[in-house]
Amino acid sequence: MNTILAEFRAHPKSIEIQRYLSDKLSAKRLQHVLSVQEMAVDLAFVYKADAWQANLAALLHDSAKWMNAKALYNAVRCYEIRLDPIEKVSPSLLHPLIGVKLAVEKFAVTDLEVLEAIRNHTTGNRSMGIISQILYVADFAEPSRTHRTVDFVRKLAYSDLVNAVHHVARAKIEHLLEKGVMIHPNTLHTYNSTIASVEN
Repeated sequence: MNTILAEFRAHPKSIEIQRYLSDKLSAKRLQHVLSVQEMAVDLAFVYKADAWQANLAALLHDSAKWMNAKALYNAVRCYEIRLDPIEKVSPSLLHPLIGVKLAVEKFAVTDLEVLEAIRNHTTGNRSMGIISQILYVADFAEPSRTHRTVDFVRKLAYSDLVNAVHHVARAKIEHLLEKGVMIHPNTLHTYNSTIASVEN
């Protein structure tokens, strides 16, 4: 897998994206992206998914993370993106929406599974495909993450992806409850739609 990852990172499309990310993101955020890329490609092989799709989705998922709230809302207006009521008051939910636009317009990515994964990587979605599930879990549990439950989810990710998705949604819900902020319905739908996968 390390050979494949090295080949992906040397691909002209990956290099183009990596150069953009190096210019825009902090060193810490860039390392996170590369760690997500590593885990996503790894999981794609485990679950016989398209590793190139996983690679692209991982590289692009935080491509708008460098923007502050004002810039994100300006980009929303520029791209004429319709926000739901929670997105309108939650800047942290906007970077996936802008990331999809950047993927299409700046990097000519048209693969719907890749775009879906970028779109869903923060809130999740009840109807996520395999690439979306992989990115959702890899973003939460990549090797440099140290937050609560990450070791459990990271191990689970390699044996039961849907169960791992459920526990990521659960951890996100618990974190948002602790912060006392609104929870996007897609996160609740992700939790509810995967609850049957939980091993008691």
